[in-house]
Amino acid sequence: MEKEELIQFIEDAFDCVDQPKEITLHVAEAHDDYDYGHDEDHRKNDFIGPWQEVPSEHIRKCQTALSYVDKTGMRFYLPAYMIWYLKNWGNSSEVGSDHTLYSLDHHPKDKGLNEYHKERFSLFDPGQMKACALFVKYCAEDQTEFTDSDFAKKKYERYWSQYDI
Repeated sequence: MEKEELIQFIEDAFDCVDQPKEITLHVAEAHDDYDYGHDEDHRKNDFIGPWQEVPSEHIRKCQTALSYVDKTGMRFYLPAYMIWYLKNWGNSSEVGSDHTLYSLDHHPKDKGLNEYHKERFSLFDPGQMKACALFVKYCAEDQTEFTDSDFAKKKYERYWSQYDI
């Protein structure tokens, strides 16, 4: 699948998902820094509106936030991150890590993290799971060494391929 086609698939799959109210992007990033006492202050920095319009600057500054969002936040922010990642493919000054890809790890060897993964993806419908699978597959097929294609290949073959139907 070509990049533009994948972006369109992600946009269609996640159209009209609910915005989180509790663990928002900046709250999640603050939790990564062990700041749990100022959630209201951090929410003031969040974009309010459709996920398609989350500013790139917010994603760039909050690249680890996906590890801390809840299931509503994951369904809302993950498509924005995947599309941002794809649009900035090859631009290491914009994309500082493979955290978008790593947030799709299902952690098969760690029961606690595996359950956490299942919970965070529990709101996703089959089309949304397929969009995630296609994103992982796209990363797995990378020939440019921009992304961790070895990680993506393992995750696609061992887990995400079941949703690519």
